[in-house]
Amino acid sequence: MSLSLTTTATIMGLAKRPGRQGRRTVLSLAAEINGHAYELNLVTKPGQGIQQALEYLASKGYLTKDNENQYLLLIPTWSLAKAKNGVIWLHIEDIERLAGT
Repeated sequence: MSLSLTTTATIMGLAKRPGRQGRRTVLSLAAEINGHAYELNLVTKPGQGIQQALEYLASKGYLTKDNENQYLLLIPTWSLAKAKNGVIWLHIEDIERLAGT
């Protein structure tokens, strides 16, 4: 039996326009995980832009494209476990913690 620390989210597109939380930018994505629809809110680090966050995720192998040119994002399983009302909050720091495991 293997334990997976990540879950694959298929990015379907934007859910809402990007927003702000203080010095952080929030990119709201429509995502599908195991056949269920979610709003996945990707929260950057303070002062970090969306492009920088996406480049970081790609450089670490968490953001990829599949054979059908769909974007896939590996998210920490605990982020999915904390989802409420179909909304997942994913902070870049969550990925950094995951990368350190």
